[in-house]
Amino acid sequence: MRTHLATARLTLRPFGPPDADELHEIFADPLSHTVGGGPFTDIAQTRRWIDNRSEAHRRHGLVWYALHEARSGRLVGNCGLLTGRTGPAEPEIGYLVRRPCRARGYATEAATAVLAECADAGFGRIWASIRPHNTASRRIVERLGLRVDRIAHDERGELLFYAVDLR
Repeated sequence: MRTHLATARLTLRPFGPPDADELHEIFADPLSHTVGGGPFTDIAQTRRWIDNRSEAHRRHGLVWYALHEARSGRLVGNCGLLTGRTGPAEPEIGYLVRRPCRARGYATEAATAVLAECADAGFGRIWASIRPHNTASRRIVERLGLRVDRIAHDERGELLFYAVDLR
């Protein structure tokens, strides 16, 4: 995968250690970081998150992008691929947008660019795992052509697995 992408309003590039403070603002916000282990309470958690995404890039070629507004340069969120529950051959796409920047189409715009890059890189199938109550995220992946493939349960309840074939 290419490490730098651009859309009409966003620049996408991998996170690095210098991004930790600005990213931590998003991850520490309980209104923005509502999935996984969020919100983060310590900058060390954010640094580990960046390190884990860098390691996935080195090991599997999966890129997790920082989303910056092209005009202002402000970090508005992130989007990318992780091995997640489906493994590196069929990675999961994920995204998170800073609460005040939501409802502007940034997640859809970024995820569209990432999916196009996945197709160019030769990935055959991409997944997204989403809780049923997360209707905004479900609308995003459905706009991108992902459909519910299966339903599973874990310690936190029901989990919808969306998928799209890129070939």
